[in-house]
Amino acid sequence: MRSMLSLLSLSLTATLASSANAQNLVPLELYWSVQREDNFSTVTPQGGNDSIAAGYSYVRVEACVFSTQVPGTVPLNSYWNPQRGDNFTTATSIGIESARQAGYFFVRTEGYVYPDYRKGTVPLSLYWNPQREDNFTTATSVGVESARQAGYYHVRDEGFAYPVHACR
Repeated sequence: MRSMLSLLSLSLTATLASSANAQNLVPLELYWSVQREDNFSTVTPQGGNDSIAAGYSYVRVEACVFSTQVPGTVPLNSYWNPQRGDNFTTATSIGIESARQAGYFFVRTEGYVYPDYRKGTVPLSLYWNPQREDNFTTATSVGVESARQAGYYHVRDEGFAYPVHACR
């Protein structure tokens, strides 16, 4: 009986922790600039306001990420390259190093994602278009299909986030 109560208690604790983490999820919004041919992903109000002020248009929510760091997550960072006019969102050490080597500057931490798969998460995939010199981070099937149709190729998974419905 005592071990059964302990299991129930652990299960309830895990459910409450999961619920608390879910309340910490925010939408990762995608913006697009026709002029720059640039995709930009952000979760912050400042990022959304800056993108609209720079002539970007809102496209859709790509995924749900954590607004603050929870155990097991890594920062999802935003970088900018003024020569290319390109925003780059990455959560991997390879992505950070690639950004720095290509002349990108750190802008801010957008949120937090898991570095590896967790139950219920989806890959946050990075795509690259060499003609546009544009990085595009997506987690939706619509985003993947749009990337492929526009000549982007898959570079790597930057991390794992929750699907769109998790933060709506």
